[in-house]
Amino acid sequence: MLSLQITDIKHFMNCLLSGETFDRFYLVEASVRMGISYHLDGHLNKDFYSTDMEIHRDYCFWKEAKPFLFQIIKGKQLPLGCRIVLALPDSSKAFLLKESNSPFSPEDIEGIYLNILFEPGNLRLTSGISYRTFSLDKSLEHSVTDHLTSFLKEQGIC
Repeated sequence: MLSLQITDIKHFMNCLLSGETFDRFYLVEASVRMGISYHLDGHLNKDFYSTDMEIHRDYCFWKEAKPFLFQIIKGKQLPLGCRIVLALPDSSKAFLLKESNSPFSPEDIEGIYLNILFEPGNLRLTSGISYRTFSLDKSLEHSVTDHLTSFLKEQGIC
């Protein structure tokens, strides 16, 4: 499991809200505490879309939701707190399973998540995996940690 304290909060928030760094991740949920609290649920309401559109995912992409979150957060005063849960898309999940030589199949993994927790002066990233089965094997967790660390380093985040 990855657990990182981000020191350059301004750079990270710029990557998150203005850049394309996390655009291919799914948004699972986000909550922001300001004068009032806001909660965004990333689940797609498939009934909203026309019947000729086939939707093959359960969540919206971060790219689709970030303008709404940016509108909530922008301003002179920092939020009291913010929690965002992103998930790797199925293609990345399949890649990591193959890359790690893990005994798990894609059906064994509910999701691979990146949690972002902001409080004024403090920003922490953690990763997690939701398994549908029990196992003591940690090969996938090590692979996720290695790949996320490399990804974040490439983006100049850590």
